[in-house]
Amino acid sequence: MNIIGIVGPFASGKGVVTDYLIKKYSYTSFSLSTIVHDEVKKKGITNYDRTILQNTGDELRKKEGDGVLAKRAVQYLKRKNSSLKKIVIEGIRNPGEIAFLRTIPGFILIAVDASQKIRFQRILERKKPWDPMDWDAFKKVDGRDRGDKENTNGQQVKKCMEMADVKIKNEGGVKEVEREIEKILNTKL
Repeated sequence: MNIIGIVGPFASGKGVVTDYLIKKYSYTSFSLSTIVHDEVKKKGITNYDRTILQNTGDELRKKEGDGVLAKRAVQYLKRKNSSLKKIVIEGIRNPGEIAFLRTIPGFILIAVDASQKIRFQRILERKKPWDPMDWDAFKKVDGRDRGDKENTNGQQVKKCMEMADVKIKNEGGVKEVEREIEKILNTKL
């Protein structure tokens, strides 16, 4: 089994990397945020923002351990199709998730990053309802996402990125990112 983990702050381009792996190499993807969104819906919350999502992820890790989202994702994927060979797990935000995934042979972790200004512009363009739409709110949730003042079961994107096997700086176009992915696949897999 080949599992690629994708970590990075929101709007860094994790989805661009994932989409490329799906389209060109037939990977199956799973976003850890799907689990968090499902938990929010189970609570009956229909109108939520990034802070509610962050709180929910933190609660799950506190209750079930820091690797809970990765464990649930792998269990879900195995139930769905036990013969999967190529998997992308996107949206890793805690070192516990990486620790769990590193127990699976063939796992590599790719960090994707871009400057705050570029990521904020992308957020304004994509208009997801849970994203912050002003600069101060963006900086606040971005700091929390990266792990500023967070406890161990909180968001720790910065630490996770430091644990990556390879890094992609996504400040150019899609073709540039695709070339970086090809280099990674040729050297790491």
